Amino acid sequence: MRDLALNFTSTHQAENPRGFSEVGENKQLLIAIVVRWLFIFLCSNISVLLVRQIFQLHISKLLSA
Repeated sequence: MRDLALNFTSTHQAENPRGFSEVGENKQLLIAIVVRWLFIFLCSNISVLLVRQIFQLHISKLLSA
């Protein structure tokens, strides 16, 4: 009986050694799309803010000269 229990635990640990739940391919694809969209969205907003700051800096220098 003990050998059966050890065999059962060893086969189940081999399928998922770290205990992470398995995610299907569709869910992986959805996660990848959302993460990529967030990355692009955040990068574009940061670049817009930087361009706006640079533009305001140049305008203020022109007006003060």
